[in-house]
Parts: sequence; structure tokens; C-alpha cells
Amino acid sequence: MKQLFYFFIIIIITSFTMVGQQSQPNFYCGYDDVIKINELLFPGYKTNVDQSFRYAEAMSSFHYRNTDVLKVKVVIHVVYKTEMENLNDTIIQNQMEVLNKAFRLQNENRTEIRDIFKDIQSDAGIEFELQEVIRVKTNANFALTLTGLPDAVKQNSRGGSDAINPENFLNIWVCRIQPIPFIGGQILGYAYPPSGLANWPEGTAAPSQNLDGVVIDFRVFGSNNPNILTVNGQSHDAQGRTTVHEVGHYLGLRHIWGDGGGIFGGNSCAEDDGMADTPNQGAQSPGGCNKSANTCIDQQNDKPDMIENYMDYSGEVCQNTFTKDQVNLMRSVLMNQRSTLVSAYSIDIEKSWTVYPNPTTDQIFIKNELWSIGNRVLLKNVTGAVVLEAMVSGNLIQMDISQLSQGLYFLEYHNQGKTSIQKIIIHD
Repeated sequence: MKQLFYFFIIIIITSFTMVGQQSQPNFYCGYDDVIKINELLFPGYKTNVDQSFRYAEAMSSFHYRNTDVLKVKVVIHVVYKTEMENLNDTIIQNQMEVLNKAFRLQNENRTEIRDIFKDIQSDAGIEFELQEVIRVKTNANFALTLTGLPDAVKQNSRGGSDAINPENFLNIWVCRIQPIPFIGGQILGYAYPPSGLANWPEGTAAPSQNLDGVVIDFRVFGSNNPNILTVNGQSHDAQGRTTVHEVGHYLGLRHIWGDGGGIFGGNSCAEDDGMADTPNQGAQSPGGCNKSANTCIDQQNDKPDMIENYMDYSGEVCQNTFTKDQVNLMRSVLMNQRSTLVSAYSIDIEKSWTVYPNPTTDQIFIKNELWSIGNRVLLKNVTGAVVLEAMVSGNLIQMDISQLSQGLYFLEYHNQGKTSIQKIIIHD
């Protein structure tokens, strides 16, 4: 009976979300449902996501905000019923290209941003490397259920495909997402925001790690996809940027309007996405590219709605940018909450040094061959504070870390204007 109650609450929430989009009621991102559904099923979930978001936002101003390219390995699961849904490799490669161009500010339409926003447009310095495509034929339907979102697509036992090591790989599932029951409308995709911070209350990191990742409807995956998503006579103009949007959520970003306004889609001007350089916005854009929209009139530095931002609901054809603050947050997440995604080589580590044992409990040894005598090696915690340091006096350095708390730390070595970083895990 309890599950049935949750189901009707989910439907009510979804219907309010749909009403709130007014002139574009047919398509939307499932991020709001991720938060609302899991708050119902796991009380305290939203508070902890907020903690994660605020923590990552604060961390974005610290020392590891650098110019190194961070590389994330990707596994794509194509879960299909029909051959139409079994997207070919050309479409998959195209989506990877769209994703990488967006996160490296190499997208062809990047110059179409209005002058008022040019100074905050930023290269995220994040690249995605496709490691594997897994194809699973199924008889299952993937839709909202009695217990929540269509996470069955992530489980072999329910007709989907099990995640591949979600700690080290970004898993993306591509499938047909069924229309919202009884209401209509269509979720284009959804993603879980980062979780698992050490300062979260125990037992609130839900759902499980094996459900972490991004889900995209097969009709909006890639910009060369011949499958057109049409709902209630309205077609969605897919450019592959739904995946960009959802990966933004996966890396900690909220919708640009701050996800406020109440369940009836009221004004969101009192809400904020946590990014200082995104203009205040009163509601999600109802599709299209309305450059005259200005849903919040600010007393100082008033700017129009930033329909160019990937985290809006504007038409995909006019989305072309992340802002500097959004970039700082995503890079912070990749150096903290999702640090295990980042390949070691992507942080520009010099091959001249090794650290062992790692993970460790009481001491670490740092072996080097080419370092300059007199330079320093710093051990910093996740706030950027130096907790230990050592002077280079030979090719082997020992650090006693027995008095430090367990958690994630960063070893830094500075030489000739370059910084090399290695992640260190200390456990009991």
C-alpha cells in the first residue's frame, strides 16, 4: 500500500512539473524527478544532494582549479527492443563528438553566444573517452514504476544492462523511455548528481552505486539520429545536447533557474543555481530560442535569460555554453566526489615519481629520479589546506601520515612552473 501511495505522489509531482512548463509540456529532463522521487523513498536524500552541491561549489575555488584536461572513461549501454532502438556506431560516435566539443568549447555554434555572455563562456577542460559499447536486447519497458524512475534499464535481472564499475566509468544507458503514465509527456533523460561525501549522514547515500550514471532516450541521442521523438504532435529537435545537459547534472550542475518556483511552476527568481555568473532566471525556458526573454528583473546588473546555457530547457539548437563558475564546479566534482573517474594521466602527472603504498594507513614513500633538491612536496586535504610538507633532499621521501584522518588527499610537487598531482587515500 505504501508503494502505491508513493506511485500516486510521483504521478502528481510529475504532472505539476509538466504544467509548470506551460508552452512546452511534452519534453523535460528527469532531474527533478530524481530528487523528488528519492526524497519520498529515502527521506533526507534532497538535503544530502544539497550538501554535496554546496560542498563542491565551495571546493571549486581551491588550488586544483587548473588547466589540466580531465579525462573520463565512458561505457555506453544500448538496451533495445527493436532494431530502430539499436543505434548504430555512427550515431554513438557522433554523440561522443558532440559531448567532447561541448565540454571543450569546440562546438560549431559557440560563437553564437550573445556579447553580454561572452566573457563567462568557458572551456571545461573535460574530455570523454569511449571504452565500450554494450548492446542488450530486451523485452522490458522502461518507465516510472511503483518505486521510482526507470532504473530497471541498469539491471540485467530486470531486462537492462548492469553498470560497469561506476566508480571508474561514466555509464550511459540508451533506451526507449516510456511516456509518463496517465499524463503523457516525455522524459528525455535523467542523471543522478554526485553522492558519497564523507560528511553525509550515514545510510543516506541512495540509490546504490550500481544505479549511478546517465539515462538517455534513444531518440535524442546524437545529432545525426534519424529517429524523431514526437509527443502530442510536437517534435523535439535533437542535437545531442540532452546528453550534455544530463552529464552536467552528473557532474553536479543544477538547472540554470535553480529548480525553484514550487510544484505549480511558479516564479523561481528567489531561487538560485549556486553559480554567481549565471543570470537570475524565473523559470525554465519553454523550448525555442527566445533571446528577448527576461523572466527576472534584477535591481543591479540585470541580464536576460541565458538560453545559450546547456542547463536550461531552451531548444538544443541554441545551447552552446557552460559558464566559468559551472566549469569550476564540475572540475571540483571530478577532483572530489567523483575523483575515481579521473584517469591518473589526465592530471598531468610527471612520470618521474611514484607513491606507495596507496591506499595507505600510516606512511607513504615518494620515489623520484629527476626532482630538484630543495623543492617541496605538499600534502593537501580536500579543502586545499597543507597538512604536511617535505623538502626534496634525495630520491626517496618518507611521510608519516598516521595522525591524519581517513579520506582523500592530494600530493603536489611544483617545479619550473608546473604542478604534478597524485591522489592519496588514507584509511583506518
